[in-house]
Amino acid sequence: MAAKQTPYTDMTRARRADEARAVRPDTTETPCRDMARTSHQDAATRPHADTARTSHPDMARVARPDAAETLHLNLLGPVEAHRDGAHLNLGGAKPRTVLAALLMAPGRVVADSELSALLWGDRPPATCTAQIHTYASRVRRLLGSGIGVERRRPGYLIRLPEHGVHVDLLAFEERAARGAAALAAGDARTAADTLRDALACWRGEALGGVCDPLVVAGRDRLEEERLVALERRMDADLELGRHCELIPELIAEIASHPLREGLRAKLMTALYRAGRQADALAAYRAARATLAEELGLDPCAELQRLHQALLTGHPSLLQPRPARTLAPASTAAVPTATAPVTAAAPTATAPTSVSLPVPTSVPVPASASLPVPAELPPAPVGFTGRDQEVLRLSTALSDHRPRGGEPAVHAVTGMIGVGKTAVVLRIAHRVRDRYPDGQVHLDLRGSGPDPLDPADALAELLRLLGADPDRLPAGADDRVRAYRTRIADRRLLLVLDDAADERQLRPLLPVTEGCAALITSRCALPALDGVGRTALRPLPAADARGLFDALVGRARTAAEPRAADAVVEACSGLPLALRIAGLRAAARPLRPLATLARRLTVPHRVLDELTLGDLSLRESLMGGYRRLDPPGRRSLRFLSALGPHPVPPETAARALGIGPDRAEDLLDGLAEAHWTERVALGGGPGHRLHPLVRLFAGELLAREEGGVPLPLPLPVRSGVDDLLPLPVRSGVDVPLSPPVRPAVGPAPPVAAAAGPVLPVRPAAGPVLPVRRSAVGVPLPLSLGPAPARTCGGPPH
Repeated sequence: MAAKQTPYTDMTRARRADEARAVRPDTTETPCRDMARTSHQDAATRPHADTARTSHPDMARVARPDAAETLHLNLLGPVEAHRDGAHLNLGGAKPRTVLAALLMAPGRVVADSELSALLWGDRPPATCTAQIHTYASRVRRLLGSGIGVERRRPGYLIRLPEHGVHVDLLAFEERAARGAAALAAGDARTAADTLRDALACWRGEALGGVCDPLVVAGRDRLEEERLVALERRMDADLELGRHCELIPELIAEIASHPLREGLRAKLMTALYRAGRQADALAAYRAARATLAEELGLDPCAELQRLHQALLTGHPSLLQPRPARTLAPASTAAVPTATAPVTAAAPTATAPTSVSLPVPTSVPVPASASLPVPAELPPAPVGFTGRDQEVLRLSTALSDHRPRGGEPAVHAVTGMIGVGKTAVVLRIAHRVRDRYPDGQVHLDLRGSGPDPLDPADALAELLRLLGADPDRLPAGADDRVRAYRTRIADRRLLLVLDDAADERQLRPLLPVTEGCAALITSRCALPALDGVGRTALRPLPAADARGLFDALVGRARTAAEPRAADAVVEACSGLPLALRIAGLRAAARPLRPLATLARRLTVPHRVLDELTLGDLSLRESLMGGYRRLDPPGRRSLRFLSALGPHPVPPETAARALGIGPDRAEDLLDGLAEAHWTERVALGGGPGHRLHPLVRLFAGELLAREEGGVPLPLPLPVRSGVDDLLPLPVRSGVDVPLSPPVRPAVGPAPPVAAAAGPVLPVRPAAGPVLPVRRSAVGVPLPLSLGPAPARTCGGPPH
């Protein structure tokens, strides 16, 4: 019987035939080069051409030294192909997308799945593999025998001949790399000419006429490379004294990219050097207004320093660096890699900040060429208490006598809202005179969803310390070395605020005598050695009342002393809560304090009341809660149901349906993150939640669990009520810590929606509806001070 024909039989045969023809025995493979040379003479006149890219074993060039350049492949504008000046019809958007994707990844096999995503997004057709092959075959036929579009599982690879083909993207990247190397070497004239040639490769918006997914994936990256090359060319022009010619171009680029602070810094510098100081200051005001309106941010620290230099007429602004000079001593601390980069790994990212132009005709120390960084935020207003901690750390940083050359590093840790940053800033302002080489503040964003990466943190520190943002080392290790070299022999105070963990901190800590670092973190940082530690607890009652009085006004609190005491008691000594409550009361001078005190006595309204403007205790707690892993979140939620008293690990294990050792590990993790407080019980350690944290976790428990189930690690089978240690029925109190059988296997997942909803009366307060899981008993959500009573009852 003849084989049944399918609609794809002929297509499959054609694909196999094309794959067989793709391997050509008469071609020889040579090490990859980054771009096709236009001619032998052109290659010979480019002294840096042989070093512009490193060899790649997966990309082969077909050696055809006798061929003249006849084919131009353009990506930096509409995607086009020309042979001998004649336009080649590439067809629609999909063949253009396949060609562009292969040319953007030279030396790499582009998988079918990647091509499918670039062609159809997340909704590919059922015949996507066959269609991709059809488009690849079309590209192969159009480009001719000189270009190899080969099938390499699991995708396709393009092979470019050593001569005869010009790709504008590869030409741009090669020239941009040579221009950056010349600029780093101090040859501004060569850098300006080479970078100008690189930018001439562009003919409009890159990747015109391709499918939208490729535009989304590739156009922004290519535009970023263009802007980096453009800013470097402008740097070279400024060093050559071409500031007047740059002003119109800078104004036009800023109109297109208003949030790019590097361009605005160059405009300010060019205007100042052209004798237009007033216009330069107006350019800064425009930058500040735009950033505030669009992003709600102030200009970056270095743009602010440039503004200050403009105001004071800093001499470095009038001295562009002469061409072909050695790198100065002030920049030698930031080694810049001059090795060429490959097309698969494009050059550096866009500069996000700027630095002052520094006169470099003679070597000068960094401290003499740049304003001393003074980055500390304002000292907290109404600071009260913490006298012992402030005195002890201020003395340690003022009278520090290092042993063996080690720096002074101190970490201040504590729960959310306990006032870590306020304490550190108070200390930093007291000792700032002891560190004449500068004070640097860096927000590490450890409590947010996107903590600052150590490499990015090092780049920011280097920029704050005067390094040129366009010449920062690319690798994290190189940045560490540059950072340590730059702070050596300096007396510098670093404030590293809101650290996420030890991994983020280690590369940032000073290692030489003379520098000091103050760290704040919600984590206890137990793995960080050689660090002094201060763990803050909530304020005692007297200090808490003093802070509230300072915020509200002593006359007003003296007029309502009982209401003031009630508000302070409701805040449980937490400085953030006290500050919000105090500012809230101060903002409403005609409202009696008794009204606020009454509202804070209603448990479900407490967190709503502790919100004012951008200050919110609930949001601060939620930010830290999101950083917990799922078992930690669940443990925190369930702990809120176990009352205000310290909970031993055994009780937590029964509530969570896990073993005691696992429960103890979870509780220790919460304690190290300062969610719980360790206390000593008669038989061992216990853990206690702060009252406001317990309210917060109780809200999440009711919302995310649909009740308060207590899963028991027992097999699910009929007659499960016989396994329960305590009868449960409507209207009967349930103990918080009933005796439970030991675990005999892994705990089943909590089925919060399983079973009927039973009303269970808590220890104090109204009846709460609680869902009963298939293998658990409900617990009362009691946030009051009294523990639940144990009552029996008939079987349910």
